[in-house]
Amino acid sequence: MEFLGTTADTPPPLTRPAANGESPQYWVFKTPGFQNAPLTLMQMGLTKLAPWSTNSCMKRFDANISKLVGQIATISAGYPFRGKIDELPDGDVAVIQMRNTDAAAGIDWPGLSRVELPRVSAKAFLNKGDVILSTRGGRNIAYCIGERQEQVVCSPHFFVIRTKRQSVLPEFLAWQLNQKPAQGHFTAGATGSYILNLKREVVEQLPIVIPSLAEQQRIVELSAAARTERAILNQLIENRSLEMDAIAKRLLETSSTLNTSRLS
Repeated sequence: MEFLGTTADTPPPLTRPAANGESPQYWVFKTPGFQNAPLTLMQMGLTKLAPWSTNSCMKRFDANISKLVGQIATISAGYPFRGKIDELPDGDVAVIQMRNTDAAAGIDWPGLSRVELPRVSAKAFLNKGDVILSTRGGRNIAYCIGERQEQVVCSPHFFVIRTKRQSVLPEFLAWQLNQKPAQGHFTAGATGSYILNLKREVVEQLPIVIPSLAEQQRIVELSAAARTERAILNQLIENRSLEMDAIAKRLLETSSTLNTSRLS
């Protein structure tokens, strides 16, 4: 990947706000696999987030409300499966298991098992806006459920968190649960010597900050843009790796051809 410098002509989005009297600047790269087109690191239209200076954010957050998770949401365990999920008959209900989740990539929807539930419970089905939180392991990652065209449940290794207030966006709640303060709270309260386990009471006692809905939406959009940026950069790294592998292969093939010619 070749760094081409900065330009004021590249279209939005900004990678940093422009200083007073300064033209907007953009990081621009040139890389194989992207048709040699200039590539800005943020491609989600974040120019509206440029006024977010540290000072202005702190001033806004000073007036925010702080609540415990248990005050703004209900928390329940996932579907109470008995035995191995993969041994159940095939069906139409998708099951989210720990193996189907990744902190960076999210939920692997195509990889979910589709089974027939032993006992059908409408309350067990996940709805749009539900937040599931993994309860086992060193990191307890939250995922917000979007609109799905199928019935979905999660294994009992997740908590299902449903907000009780319209003043809290589920996507924002999931984002805040994944941040260092919340993760530190979970780690401090986890039990178990070999595999850490998170108890419901620990999640209920987690304090969270509730800014305005507009601020929540901005944070959610910024988080989504950061994930997209990370995916783009990972693809660039993969493209470079493939290019270097191809160069190494050509060198070996050339060397092998030359040696064969000399021997003959």
